[in-house]
Amino acid sequence: MHISELETPAVIVDLDVMERNLSRVADYCRTHHLLLRPHTKTHKIPELAKRQIASGATGITVAKLGEAEVMLDAGIDDILIAYPIIGPEKTARLARVAERARIRVSLDSIDAARGISAAAARQGSKIGILIEMDVGFERCGLSNERDLVNLAHQIAALPALEFKGITFFPGQFGVEPEERATLRTQVNEILERTIAAFERAGLPLAVVSGGSTPTAYEGGYFYGVNEVRPGTYIFNDRNTVAVSAASLSDCALSVVVTVVSTAVPGHAVVDGGSKTFSSDRFQAGDERGFGIVKEDPAAEVERFSEEHGHLNISRSERTYRVGDRLSIIPNHVCTTVNMHDEIYGVRGEQVEEIWRVAGRGKLR
Repeated sequence: MHISELETPAVIVDLDVMERNLSRVADYCRTHHLLLRPHTKTHKIPELAKRQIASGATGITVAKLGEAEVMLDAGIDDILIAYPIIGPEKTARLARVAERARIRVSLDSIDAARGISAAAARQGSKIGILIEMDVGFERCGLSNERDLVNLAHQIAALPALEFKGITFFPGQFGVEPEERATLRTQVNEILERTIAAFERAGLPLAVVSGGSTPTAYEGGYFYGVNEVRPGTYIFNDRNTVAVSAASLSDCALSVVVTVVSTAVPGHAVVDGGSKTFSSDRFQAGDERGFGIVKEDPAAEVERFSEEHGHLNISRSERTYRVGDRLSIIPNHVCTTVNMHDEIYGVRGEQVEEIWRVAGRGKLR
């Protein structure tokens, strides 16, 4: 099938670029003796998770239990659920999943640990636990090393749980390289202090897990880290490019859309809006726009209605006509992919693969 035969809007992935992205990060991790556990929230597609493992990943990361179930049903059996599992129904499901796979869960409270422990003990399964620490992003995690050690002692005493180590997400690192270097100094001070506290407590840390796509090629600079979890790197997006973590040539994913109206002077409307791209903002510079039109960078993806993408073409030298097809690199690929039932792998102008987004909507 030729790309021109796809109905729009359609999410396409340049296979050559994607494969290069996978190889580069895997090679970096091998060189720096880091385990690679990519976060599959970006694509939610078992076939792509398997490609990541084939390229060198030791296992995968997911955000929700439902995503773990999808990946396990596809035969992937080494999974970190980087999200606290709370509630009797979810912990019972988790315990059943742990009978079939090597499962680890990150959490930051004894309440979450006790619930998981009780469910796993009833099921007769074992679950590895990573304690989440906050290194400055202030989303989840404990920031005091004494609290981290205390929680680890409590987890070690609970049945059916195995304390494995600590994890963190440097979400504040979506900035330019110079600022990332400054932030890394601060994070390394926290890591060094925390790891020393665990050593004094006689609690071995088999895993110190951290990282993100902006730090995908900087994982070796974090003190004590032996596992990284980038997600967006498989595709990259406008936000990744904006913080110099990738170039435009590293953006594998775009959305093919059709111009459906040019009635308003200086504007064109395409058949993809917030229900195609999501409305995630641009996180750099003037924070304007919602993507890059590959065929016409002078055009601004100005705003979205639910089904309408509004392009400001007042500065463009291109003539826009109804029926024209464009490809747009979104601000954020993770939320874009989650809007679609399937996406297409292309090489050149030919569609080689069609992938179902099997984890789409698995929010529980």
